[in-house]
Amino acid sequence: MQNPIILVIDDDPNNMDIVSNYLSESDYTVFVAEDGESGLTRAEYAKPDLILLDVMMPGIDGFETCRRLKILECTRDIPVIFMTALAETEHKVRGFEAGAVDYISKPFQREEVLARVSVHLRIKDLTTRLQEAKDLLEKRVEERTAELAQTIDALHHEILERKRGEEERMRLARAIEQAAEAIFMADAQWHFTYVNPAFEQMSGYSRDEIIGQSSTILRGNAYPPAHFNQIRKIIDRDNAWSGRLATRKKDGSFFEAETTASSVRDSKGAIINYVIIQRDVTNELRMERELRHSQKMEAIGTLAGGIAHDFNNILTAVIGYTEMAQLKLPKDNPAARDLERVQEASSRARDLVKRILTFSRQTEQELQPIQIVPVIEEVIGLLRSTMPTTIEIHTRTLTDSKDNVILADLIQIHQVLMNLGTNAAHAMRDKGGILSISLSDVDADAALIATHPDLKPGHYIRLTVEDTGHGMEKSVKERIFDPYFTTKKVGEGTGMGLAVVEGIIKNLNGTISVYSEPGQGTAFHIYLPKLIRGNVKQVVSEELACGGTERILFVDDEEMLAELGQKLLGSLGYTVTAKLNSLEALELFKTVPDSFDLVITDMSMPGLTGKELASELLAVRPDIPIILCTGFSELIDEKQAKEQGISGYVTKPYATSSLNKIIREVLTGESSNTIYCW
Repeated sequence: MQNPIILVIDDDPNNMDIVSNYLSESDYTVFVAEDGESGLTRAEYAKPDLILLDVMMPGIDGFETCRRLKILECTRDIPVIFMTALAETEHKVRGFEAGAVDYISKPFQREEVLARVSVHLRIKDLTTRLQEAKDLLEKRVEERTAELAQTIDALHHEILERKRGEEERMRLARAIEQAAEAIFMADAQWHFTYVNPAFEQMSGYSRDEIIGQSSTILRGNAYPPAHFNQIRKIIDRDNAWSGRLATRKKDGSFFEAETTASSVRDSKGAIINYVIIQRDVTNELRMERELRHSQKMEAIGTLAGGIAHDFNNILTAVIGYTEMAQLKLPKDNPAARDLERVQEASSRARDLVKRILTFSRQTEQELQPIQIVPVIEEVIGLLRSTMPTTIEIHTRTLTDSKDNVILADLIQIHQVLMNLGTNAAHAMRDKGGILSISLSDVDADAALIATHPDLKPGHYIRLTVEDTGHGMEKSVKERIFDPYFTTKKVGEGTGMGLAVVEGIIKNLNGTISVYSEPGQGTAFHIYLPKLIRGNVKQVVSEELACGGTERILFVDDEEMLAELGQKLLGSLGYTVTAKLNSLEALELFKTVPDSFDLVITDMSMPGLTGKELASELLAVRPDIPIILCTGFSELIDEKQAKEQGISGYVTKPYATSSLNKIIREVLTGESSNTIYCW
């Protein structure tokens, strides 16, 4: 398979060399151009898969170059990523208006360049594959429609002219009866006169039920009556119409159908029948939506990773310097409480980054004992800030009892409550109403299990989320947990929310049920196993151990973090040598390898990454303990670090206590964890 071709346009030879080297090392084929004019010429010639474009260049700048690329037929679909040191929002907006898909900031970070190039190449590849699949599907529909049209034309000829023999008529009838597509006929008033078996299967109606009925029975409320009137006018004028229709089944659900409708005329030109062919394309449309969702989530994950890396570095500095300030102040100093607030806010920011990464990467989470009342109160606070004042929130039987504990994932429980709360608000947004949330203890006895077969005997917490909204019809209620089913307008929901909620609850060995009637509101009842004291063990850390006198080489390309590490660890008694450059750190270690007892290195650095630096250090001295720190990296995790010989793995932001704990464990080989039963 041919390596992707990347065109780099930059008037700075140094920048061009740096980026070209990054790309060449990753097996990309690289073309270069020193200005916009030559870049346009090279792009027309080479047809690259992606273009990296500098903003500030002599002659025509990057914005104009990008606009011209998007005008040319041969280059308009090539993704363009700007390379710039300009951080102002207006410059980025200009770039996106010119047609760019992303930005890479200077000075360059190798991981960022390769990550952004990789994700946009993948997006381009997926887009190309989607278009190819769409073209193939359209071709198949056209071919199949043409085949069926020929069959129907033959049938029309048989009905009108009655010149064919009985054998030919039976052959055509068998073809229609055995067709995979739904075929039905209607009279001039659009009442059913014939349906084939495929129609019965797709719609759920038998022939006896549907013959003589008006075709409006298939419409539902998906389209206004004027839409069908327009279709009928086209058929009466042009004798045929083709398009996609949401067709209602007997049970009230819908399927997407590629539809062709034709008119049948008598010898005088008057319409006497209509023939309609429908093919169910629901699965194809779902696959298309899933592919687009996959592209979106991949892009979100890459963006979240970049944000997490930078933000965690900032948080490390905030937490560390706040700790240093706290050590310098007596506890009764008024400023000490302010610094505690800073630490509390930093902790919440750290948790927020973890939640963003969890959502974007769809990672599995460890279950832990959770008191559900504080989670409910937090969600209520978020809902109050977003709901209109016409909606009241009531809580019943919510207590702060430690007995309201479940074994679950905090983020997922938060997600369940937010989804049910926002759905309830949506149901009451027109007329207002009351959202009620309540808790109660229940025992799963034979009577309850009879109505909820998924439950096992035992103690449960029942969480009820209830609204006074418009309620649901039975046909809608039966499908609310189906993936991609939604009654909301386009753009208001994907139809995945309640499907995800049900999946979370079932994974926790619980169950969810719904009661709703039109005009009577909706109530969701969630049953989750109650955690009983003594049923779970947790790991908690001992008090912070003392520091040490060992010699540490601390490597981080962020000057603020390197200075922080030197001061914090120095305050604990360690002798710290800080380096901002991984190559300089390696040269120092090679010169005096026995002068250090431990190396702490950042992961994302120019020159050598932390992973590469660790390999070089271990080659010089295999017994040197190494701790790898990272704000976020897709290149290595804790397991891979251990397999490489790295002794410790720390994620930013870290506090002095947590960093010192890892240091002592690495240097002494002992864990400071203790076990207790809940």
